[in-house]
Amino acid sequence: MQTIYKGDFCEYVFQVEHSLLIGRWFNTDHMTQDVFKEELIKGELFAIKECQPRIYLVDTSGFELPITPETQKWMAENITVFYARYGVKKLAFLRSQIFVAQLSIQQSNDETAHRAVEKKHFSDEAEALSWLKA
Repeated sequence: MQTIYKGDFCEYVFQVEHSLLIGRWFNTDHMTQDVFKEELIKGELFAIKECQPRIYLVDTSGFELPITPETQKWMAENITVFYARYGVKKLAFLRSQIFVAQLSIQQSNDETAHRAVEKKHFSDEAEALSWLKA
């Protein structure tokens, strides 16, 4: 496993043998929308362009920031549009324990509904990885 990016709020690691990118979010209870966007550009977008993963696991189990509708729109225009372009076929999310954060993540997925990328939400990491690798 190779660490691609590690910041104060997220970390991205890549498993070459599975073409799997894993993004983990943490310490997000005091993060702002602007810092979230910065982390998406420096972490997620960089990792996707650099690694061109086939499968991608986003661990939002510790994610606490409700994503605003404006940020959801920004994500659709500036981040998730690149998933399919750089080879992502399947995307799994580990559910946030915080209801409003999870709801905003799901709304964000609806906003960014790229049919080329299959998306699914899970509560269990092993189950998510099994689905991604199938």
